[in-house]
Amino acid sequence: MAVPAGVDQAGPCVELSYVDVAHGRRRRPLRDCVTGQFEDVDPVRTFSWSRGERHFPGWYWAATTRRHVGFESWLERDRLLLMDFDPSVVGISSQPFWLH
Repeated sequence: MAVPAGVDQAGPCVELSYVDVAHGRRRRPLRDCVTGQFEDVDPVRTFSWSRGERHFPGWYWAATTRRHVGFESWLERDRLLLMDFDPSVVGISSQPFWLH
């Protein structure tokens, strides 16, 4: 994989940890994950909600992916809606990785 110009490979880097169906939990440098398809990985944490909370979590049925995508606020839901209607978007995922 090619590293974009201007990226310092010798210094500290941002890492992603995610759950890969084939390999389980993984942690890799961000530069190694540039071509990853994170719409196919499981969320790194569950979505939970209870009555009386001040935010608006739920599930959005995305026509783009033909499955539900979780959201935790109206802002996230609105962004999901915009992405779902954008013909250039080919995949959507929620909570696909942790940043370290």
